[in-house]
Amino acid sequence: MKKRKAQIAGVMLGGIIAVIIGVAMIPVFTSLIDDAQTIKSVLLEQKTNTAFNTTFNLDKDDLVGGSIVVLNSTGGSSSSVVDTLRDNSEFILNEKSGVFKVVNRTGTWNLSYNYEPTTYLDTSTGRTLVKQITLMYAVALIVITLGSVGIVLAKK
Repeated sequence: MKKRKAQIAGVMLGGIIAVIIGVAMIPVFTSLIDDAQTIKSVLLEQKTNTAFNTTFNLDKDDLVGGSIVVLNSTGGSSSSVVDTLRDNSEFILNEKSGVFKVVNRTGTWNLSYNYEPTTYLDTSTGRTLVKQITLMYAVALIVITLGSVGIVLAKK
């Protein structure tokens, strides 16, 4: 009889510890999953060139297509004080590597763009599946809890 009570107590204690650790880990998993699905933004990055056809490496690479805005904040070789550069005619951008080249212009450039961080999942299928991880984890915690309680109740 004492042996059975000790076994029941051990199973219950194991279940309680598993649930406490599991609940404590949910915020960690949620944070990692959010990072895998979130596109980040750079609101202001300044680059200055004093010669034509200067090439820069942006601080971030793997840009989201069509998200870059380039403003000339100094006027440079342009007659206007602030103007927006046109992609593929006044600047060339390799969105994958983050290499930015100003074509036949000088000045200080204010850039803003969106990029995919290294933790970002590229495929929509991957992002859909990763959303289910927290749900499956919660279901597993419920099963462990019910299993521990069920073993205790079955032994009484």
